[in-house]
Amino acid sequence: MRVLFVYNEVESVGLQYLSSSLRKAGHEAALVFDPKLFDFFRHEYNNRLLKRIFSFEEQVMERIREYKPDVIGFQMLTANYDWCCKYARRIREEFPEIPILAGGYHATASGESVLRSGLYDWIIRGEGEEALVELMAGLQLGAVDRSIQNLAYLDEDDAYIENPLRPYEADLDKHGMSDKELFWNLGRPFQIAHMSEWRRGCPWGCTFCGNNYYRKIYFGDQKDYMFTRKFLRSRSVDDVLAELRFVKARYNPPLMRVNDDDICADEPWLLELAERMTDAERIPLKAFVIPNNVNERTAAAMKSIGVQQLQMGVQSLNPEIRKMIGRPNSDAQIANAIDLIGEQGIGLYVDQIFGLPGETEEDCKKLERFYREHPADVVSIYWLDIWAGADVLQQSVDAGTITQEQATFIKQQSGMEDEHGCISTTRNYSNEFAKVYAQRMDVRNVFGPRIGHWLWDTGMWKVAWVLRMPTLLRAFYAFKHTWSVKKFPKAREGYDIGWARYPRLIAYFMGLKLKGWLTRSNRLPLIVRPPLDPTDAARAGDPMRREAVEAAA
Repeated sequence: MRVLFVYNEVESVGLQYLSSSLRKAGHEAALVFDPKLFDFFRHEYNNRLLKRIFSFEEQVMERIREYKPDVIGFQMLTANYDWCCKYARRIREEFPEIPILAGGYHATASGESVLRSGLYDWIIRGEGEEALVELMAGLQLGAVDRSIQNLAYLDEDDAYIENPLRPYEADLDKHGMSDKELFWNLGRPFQIAHMSEWRRGCPWGCTFCGNNYYRKIYFGDQKDYMFTRKFLRSRSVDDVLAELRFVKARYNPPLMRVNDDDICADEPWLLELAERMTDAERIPLKAFVIPNNVNERTAAAMKSIGVQQLQMGVQSLNPEIRKMIGRPNSDAQIANAIDLIGEQGIGLYVDQIFGLPGETEEDCKKLERFYREHPADVVSIYWLDIWAGADVLQQSVDAGTITQEQATFIKQQSGMEDEHGCISTTRNYSNEFAKVYAQRMDVRNVFGPRIGHWLWDTGMWKVAWVLRMPTLLRAFYAFKHTWSVKKFPKAREGYDIGWARYPRLIAYFMGLKLKGWLTRSNRLPLIVRPPLDPTDAARAGDPMRREAVEAAA
């Protein structure tokens, strides 16, 4: 079977694992990528005119016609739902015979409304490696087993069927190495950094997060589903070291991002990794962490394995709100984590969410006081996004943050052509009083704590905001560092791997568009990954992977 993934904007480790599973099962996996230039998830640099001029929609459709896939799949997130529906609608009109699949958080949480849009044939819920392979086997034979676990569909009577979920796979080594070249081969923007996943699941089931819904559907029969450790699974240290050795030897990326929700969630595992890692595996990296699991031992271990940037979820400085959303940590734990990370010289971003249910202006004032006393490098500001399936939906109704009508819209969003399609609130329902504090913090972030706090005290932050200094400075920092990528910059000068990737992505794909105009050809890459040889498939990964596995052993 020829399976084509259509995706956009960022690299997806999830699609790389699905590609690896398909190839090991004898199928061909391919990717056509829409860069969504000037239409990014973070809206700061978006532009309607440039979005239209540099659109790759027709090039994407041309690649689909050229490839002639047997199946087309979308990884459906809340933020890209309208984008998925746009392409699915065109594919359905032009190729009604091609089955269209949807997976990912939004397809899992809003399966019935997604299917009733008439744009998708099947949904794979939850973790999908095994279910996808089983579905492909059925489609190849022309007779799908409709009892496949994790599968959802509409039957002949138009009834919504949602099959049981298979248990979470505890042995993550079983999946082998993800198919890195699915994105690496797209070109220079994706060769700046390696993205990896060392564990799945999160120690917490925060009510605003996708993990909250996944915990409910997998462990909803357990009283402690919000905090059960069964949700958290780690690859073996041997497997991670083998991957890193292979990646560094073959690709030698200057940077890496580890997508785990909390790199310190399994302290013995982290300490073993730090003890065993050598320069053959060490790549400068950015990771995520939660305050409760930061102590002197884990802070030192993170420094040892090459962590140069950390993103730490704080979300609120109101203990009652933190308790409500599933983050039962104390102000002292948050302060201690900030201080310990600072002592290790690791750049630190702390996440704050404005618009949470029950938020008051006093909470915003406390936020500013707290970060004067414990100056994290950057206080990343987010506005509450309310997702279907997450507990924060009802919490927001109860607190008056959104109305019942708005909640119904979020749950039943259908993605029709006259609707926006994205069920994220993204500032639409936020607390108005919080906006001025978000602006002040944004100014503080780009100038750094010392100058930023002086701008607060003098009132000059208003001038900086009116002159759009945060936007301009971030653009300046991005292009300042973008052609010399050896290590992460100072935290205020560059977030994550985006500071290195996005300027290149814009320049690279704009260049492809211009070359296409000049040559009257389609320059958009089509990445095709052939089936794996059975011998290599038995070794669970890319043919080159066996060298890394044997070397690590």
